[in-house]
Amino acid sequence: MKKSFYSLLALILFTVSFAAYSDTRVALLISGYGNESDGNISYDLEELAQTYLVLANNGITLDIVSPKGGAVPVHNKKDDLEYIQRFKQHTPALSQLANTLSAKQALTQEYQGLMVIGGDGAMFDLPFDKDTQTLVTQFAHQNKPIAAVCHGPAALVNIKQENGDYFVKGKRVNSFTLKEEHAFSAELLDKFPFMLQTELETRGAIFQSNAPMLPFVAEDGQLITAQNPMSVAKAADALVVKLGLTPKTRTLYRDEATFQLISRARTEGAFIIDIALASAKESYNLNYMALYGFYAYQLADTPEQKLVELEIMARIGKQFSHPKYSLALISAYLEQGYVEQAKSEKKLLMSAFPKTELPETVKQLN
Repeated sequence: MKKSFYSLLALILFTVSFAAYSDTRVALLISGYGNESDGNISYDLEELAQTYLVLANNGITLDIVSPKGGAVPVHNKKDDLEYIQRFKQHTPALSQLANTLSAKQALTQEYQGLMVIGGDGAMFDLPFDKDTQTLVTQFAHQNKPIAAVCHGPAALVNIKQENGDYFVKGKRVNSFTLKEEHAFSAELLDKFPFMLQTELETRGAIFQSNAPMLPFVAEDGQLITAQNPMSVAKAADALVVKLGLTPKTRTLYRDEATFQLISRARTEGAFIIDIALASAKESYNLNYMALYGFYAYQLADTPEQKLVELEIMARIGKQFSHPKYSLALISAYLEQGYVEQAKSEKKLLMSAFPKTELPETVKQLN
């Protein structure tokens, strides 16, 4: 009884503490594919949570919609994140996820905007479900704001304008990129019905993007599209603006702040990472920084980009200690001919992780 009382109290306080709800109403469209096949191939809960909190904080009433409606899977893999706890414990979202509106039901409602959440599942049902496509088409034909993030733009690829042209034709559009697919979704590529970036470009979209893992939001008229999970909260802010509201000031999510810092480091210089971590280390996620450092050098296209990513990788390595990361850094140093730096990193590695199995090229460093 006590637990139920406090849960109810928390929900009431959430409603009071967030902005007073306006007449603005938005549909949050998510994949329901996890119900039909593998629960791991579903909507992205972190993207939904960030979007939900940003929009609710701006007084927007939210419905969660899936193609067939009803309950959808809710994972607990990221329950250690503060915003996930806020989303689960202090909003009505869990009860909404237990009984999502179907796309057919949503067609009878009045919404001012649509937000399409990503996740791998979006590739499998959102472009093909008849009622979902009718719902998205309705927003497009009425020229209402549409935002779609990460794999969410899959819902747009088959939408046509009233003149028969594809909705994305001639529009500046963004999504999870081909590079990101091959780096982070490789095990699903043979299952995907199409490659999202390629399909958007085939439909005539003007594809814009940032480097892998870094935030980017494209805007064209009433359409907002965002590249990856690191771009989601900014896309939600952009939707708030499209709805005629002024976004409330907010503290950046730690993952959002982390990749924003890395974006700045690529243009302003890697030393700003040292400055930021020295002054507010708790504001950033070191694991996500290391994820970026580990992959970005490998994914860089040009020699110039590789040098930029190597410097960032080295700065992150000062803060993050793991044998695989150190070995990747040593390999990058050797590729660039920085033998002394590779030797120095090897010494640090063997001091911290003396039992690390070394590849032959690293063993030879003395």
